[in-house]
Amino acid sequence: PQLATLAEQPPSGAGWVHEMKLDGYRIQALVNHGTVQLFTRSGKDWTTRFPGIATALARLKVESAILDGEIVALDDEGRSSFHRLHAALEEGARIPLQYSVFDLLQLDGRDFREEPLSVRRPELVSLIGKPRASAPLQLTTRLKGPEGELLGLACRLGLEGVVSKRTDGVYQSRRSRDWIKSKCGRRQELVVVGFTEPRGGRNDLGALLLGVQESGTGVIYAGKVGSGFDTADRKLLRRKLEAIERQSSPLARPPVERVTGKVHWVRPVLVAEVSFTEWTPDGLLRHPVFRGLRTDKAAQSVRRERSRAVASTGRAVGTDKPKGRPAGTEKANVVARVTITHPERVIYPDSAISKLELARYYELVAPLMLPHVAGRPLSLVRCPEGQGGTCFYQKHWSGTTPAVDTLPIPEVKGVKRPYAVVKDAKGLVTLVQYGVIEFHPWGSRSDKLEFPDRIILDLDPAPGVKWGAVKAGALAIRDLLAGLDLKSWLKTSGGKGLHVVIPFERRISWELCTAFARAVAERLAAEQPERYVTVASKAARTGKIFVDWLRNSRGATAVAPWSTRAREGAPVSVPVRWDQLGGLTSGDSISMSDVPGLIGGRYRDPWADLPKAKQRIGRDVVEALLDRVGK
Repeated sequence: PQLATLAEQPPSGAGWVHEMKLDGYRIQALVNHGTVQLFTRSGKDWTTRFPGIATALARLKVESAILDGEIVALDDEGRSSFHRLHAALEEGARIPLQYSVFDLLQLDGRDFREEPLSVRRPELVSLIGKPRASAPLQLTTRLKGPEGELLGLACRLGLEGVVSKRTDGVYQSRRSRDWIKSKCGRRQELVVVGFTEPRGGRNDLGALLLGVQESGTGVIYAGKVGSGFDTADRKLLRRKLEAIERQSSPLARPPVERVTGKVHWVRPVLVAEVSFTEWTPDGLLRHPVFRGLRTDKAAQSVRRERSRAVASTGRAVGTDKPKGRPAGTEKANVVARVTITHPERVIYPDSAISKLELARYYELVAPLMLPHVAGRPLSLVRCPEGQGGTCFYQKHWSGTTPAVDTLPIPEVKGVKRPYAVVKDAKGLVTLVQYGVIEFHPWGSRSDKLEFPDRIILDLDPAPGVKWGAVKAGALAIRDLLAGLDLKSWLKTSGGKGLHVVIPFERRISWELCTAFARAVAERLAAEQPERYVTVASKAARTGKIFVDWLRNSRGATAVAPWSTRAREGAPVSVPVRWDQLGGLTSGDSISMSDVPGLIGGRYRDPWADLPKAKQRIGRDVVEALLDRVGK
């Protein structure tokens, strides 16, 4: 779903509409010939949890539709109440629920996502009509009046806040500045990392210990909350927490405040919604109050929300700088012994990821990434002003820093050109300081440059090709290689496709390496020409998957495992086990913010054995494969 950017005040000026901010569960509804499915923001099917809403949607006079809205429970004053909604779902309280619909994505086969809101809203009004006040389906209410007074009015009425939307904005499946949310007070989702024992005569719960995901670091402590619970809340939470208790702290670093009493640590999988007055300079919540558990949110996605100032045009600029570390100290900007200048610079505008956060990410993944990057010539994607600015692909290294080696490599007519080579985390972070977002290593190492040690086959689908076909292609390559007694490894590309990797001993030339990669691709295309193609032209690729074997010649590269991509959402190229392939939803489904949660705890690197693989590719294997293609 489309998400809103947090701001201190609603935007002013023409071209905006304003609605009440609701305090419930975000739900997208799919209606198809009387059958209804209800999905949460994270993609969970909650149809069975809201049978009354599903029944009402099934009565709509449509063949098919996709609606976006929020399921809420109203208090006696007609305001949405998350506490009442939580009681209805977790405690079985008989409380009427409503689906407040605010957007239309599809109707009877017509895709409305590229239509402006000024077109989508009238179609939605026509579809829903004017239901009675107690009906389970409702349209969200538009707020009218001077923009400068809307938030104050909403707060005086006890509402959650205001959501403002550009009337000319299309529907974007990401966090967008075309939608702005302004809150009455502050609320935040947080990860539950532990709890304390109660004082006095109670035997249920003292306080919840809370944290947030910090890119490149993991879960960091954000304080504790001991108010806002009733007796039923405390007993329910105690049962849930005891079921996920663990011996050690899940925090990336110790809490910055002293936690009194006996502490029980838990696996960081539960998400709590908390209201509070402000963040302290130490990055802790001030005056927090528990509002309920968010079972529709994944703990890996919980990050601190930072508000932005919004000009009359609605274009947001950062104003809420991180306060988790003491301001003005050089150590706060030092990562892997590298001082990060302009640490607050936003590298990924849609995700609000800063340069400092990107540097910390590479420090975190360095132990997993370096076995596949260290000692290899690198080509780099640099974005000095961030992913939203100008980016360029740089093969030849012109920097001069001891943290990054310079390797002269003979190229055309024997002229030597410089390439960057790193050996440790400091080298990776130094390149981030130089504006690097993507790392693309050679298939050989600098100590034996003319003898490659791995092949990468990139499955690149044309527009419209289903993801299932890409996964089937990866399995087909794996099975083909297994028939040659070769083991292969898998990773997401961070883009549209998948990479299949074959490591081998450094015994063959680049010429033979390229021939083998091409032979595998052509064998696949020969067996299923309706699915696969081995030429890069767009005309030949229509409706098919390009099995890109061209990354396996001297000087060619592919994106490194654990490298971020210079794309919206900060996707990462991530190694996965073959038995995890079925659960992947796309080649860019794993983002930078997902990685700390992914590699925490007892994580086992799927590629741990890849550098140790003792496989040989000889000319006889290549010729045998070429013979099969010819037949």
